[in-house]
Amino acid sequence: MCRYAMQAHITTQDGREGVAKSGVMPTMTPAVLIVRDPILDRMATIINLPAAEYTKAFRVLISTFSVADTRRSETECRGACTHGWHNLE
Repeated sequence: MCRYAMQAHITTQDGREGVAKSGVMPTMTPAVLIVRDPILDRMATIINLPAAEYTKAFRVLISTFSVADTRRSETECRGACTHGWHNLE
């Protein structure tokens, strides 16, 4: 999920929106990390969180990916885009 999120060029603003949609409290570790720059360094930290954080991290990442993917689909990828992650079903 981290790789897809990075390929979608997530931003800290995407992270804020993703946390709001994830159902994870904004004070939880993955939620705190996803809204801080530099985002790539924070993603590395999220990947290495302890197992007890996996569910929260996944929820935050999938929500943030969704926000970033939607943003990119509507701006940079409008029209004939072939990014595989736009069609994850």
